[in-house]
Amino acid sequence: MRFAIVGAGGLGGDYGARLAEAGHEVAFVARGAQLEAIRKNGLRVYSPLGDLHLQKVTATRDPKEIGPVDVIVVAVKTWQVADAARAMQPMVGAETMVVPFLNGVEAPDELAAILGAQHVLGGLSKVFSLIEAPGVIRHFNPGAYVEIGELGGGVSERVETLRAAFESAGAQAKASSDIRTELWKKLLTVSSWAGLGALARSPMGVLRSLPETHALIDRAMDEGIAVGARRGHPITADYKRALWTFYDAMPADATASMQRDIMAGKPSELEAWNGAIVRYGLETGVDTPVQTFTYHALLPMERRARGQI
Repeated sequence: MRFAIVGAGGLGGDYGARLAEAGHEVAFVARGAQLEAIRKNGLRVYSPLGDLHLQKVTATRDPKEIGPVDVIVVAVKTWQVADAARAMQPMVGAETMVVPFLNGVEAPDELAAILGAQHVLGGLSKVFSLIEAPGVIRHFNPGAYVEIGELGGGVSERVETLRAAFESAGAQAKASSDIRTELWKKLLTVSSWAGLGALARSPMGVLRSLPETHALIDRAMDEGIAVGARRGHPITADYKRALWTFYDAMPADATASMQRDIMAGKPSELEAWNGAIVRYGLETGVDTPVQTFTYHALLPMERRARGQI
């Protein structure tokens, strides 16, 4: 298959390199130092799954140079989705699939509004990887997981085809019959603690060990679950217990990407994480006091990072 990876960061660079190694044709849309390094030295990935070095890589900042592809993987930040969608239009052919791997639940609909709903799938990924240096990706966890599905539900032939492609690249890949609920679960996973971590300036080990912050995370979970249920995404008590098991197994020094961005004074995905829970809570009549306080308390830092105040 012919892939275009929009955003050659930790996730996009890792999956793009793996797909290329598996024999797929892959082109990267990148910018800045990452683009220059890939053009000059290729793309390196260091990973528990095995290291690799792509010496000849197609990389550009202009999607017109790539042209129509079979699949576009969107791996930019949530606030960049609309601009990225408009830029990627020259890569969208009649049968092109567009799959975003972003935290949050709004990106698929943003892409569909610009590129056409027939092209867009829902997707999520669970992988911990980042740019270690320009042209170098470091993948930390011993696996990689993707889940893909039709936004309207059900499993289609094209979803199965794409699932098989990611499986060929070494990822654990699942075709989802209800990707919107799975996206809500992923949002719940990150929004219940990342903002609180940014406010407390503390990693997961501290947040889960103090009764006061542990209770706040638990309440934030309940708020997200209630909003999701009102939106047609029921989440069981079993999932909440499994989420706490996941949190308890995280390294004590673990932080979320949004938390790190906020603490570094950078623009973050606050609007797509806590902001989304708050907005949908207002729409559905569900009170979200913990999520609302977290979102409102972080807004000054977010807007300062964007030069708005």
